[in-house]
Amino acid sequence: MSGLETVVKFSYLSDENRWDANRYNFDWLPELDEHDREIIRLLDCLRDGEFSGQASAAQFHDLMIQAKAAGYTDDLVADWSPLFSYMNVIVYEEMRHGLAIGLIHQYVTQGNTSFIADMNVREFGKRYIWCYEERRYWDLYSYILSHLFSEVINTELYRDVVTRIHHPGLKEVLANVRNDEARHIAAWTALVKDLLNADPEHKVRALASLQCGLTHHNAMVHETYFEGLNKMLPLFISEPKNKLGPIKRISKQKYRILLELFGEDNPYSESDVQQIHLQYLGKAAGHTRARYSETSPGNIEFVS
Repeated sequence: MSGLETVVKFSYLSDENRWDANRYNFDWLPELDEHDREIIRLLDCLRDGEFSGQASAAQFHDLMIQAKAAGYTDDLVADWSPLFSYMNVIVYEEMRHGLAIGLIHQYVTQGNTSFIADMNVREFGKRYIWCYEERRYWDLYSYILSHLFSEVINTELYRDVVTRIHHPGLKEVLANVRNDEARHIAAWTALVKDLLNADPEHKVRALASLQCGLTHHNAMVHETYFEGLNKMLPLFISEPKNKLGPIKRISKQKYRILLELFGEDNPYSESDVQQIHLQYLGKAAGHTRARYSETSPGNIEFVS
């Protein structure tokens, strides 16, 4: 398919599969048991991560402006059009995720459902849109690859959280979010593949930026990302020995996508992907805040 055919396909899939948020009027909230409430208390940083899709879109445009200023050709710029178009679709869906999780989290922690009304517009902008100045970890190619591979992690996290949840209303909301994230994997894979096939230069540049795109989560634009990473690791479910554990599930899915995108040019084995992922988790263990650094490994300087 052409790039435009791909973005149209996944736009109408979004329309067909978009769930009814019911004006975020979750009348079942008082029914949540302590087990479910304890899980929700851990999801404040996940709320932030979903809202940081706003910053992802802002930085995505910023990175393209920087690339053009550095001599990136108009033809290469034009090849990105479907990805910028789809970003508008995905940002709306991530916003819904943040609103749903944020409202539920506020109810559990504060006992009210005024989350949306209480949100100050300026504070929202500072926290979730223009929050990436100290967290410019990517170039244009690693950033779009990060969006793709991050959806793999998101999907597996929501899959395991849904398995843990008791209340059917809460389970349905989080399952809907999980299904959105899974659709985003398919969409980004197809759109990135179209981009790589549009001009050989795209593949060359993508391969040069692949390790960063493979390991860095796009929600790192938000300041609480590493805090959330450490909070939510226990929510992944380790399967029995005859099934895949979370690290293996994630690595297997990432490796499948690498083969689809790069074919014989893919430089990583499945075990390489798993090892890179484990090294990243080990480096992040125990940290809550980070900023960009030109001299630190992976350009990540932990500050707390």
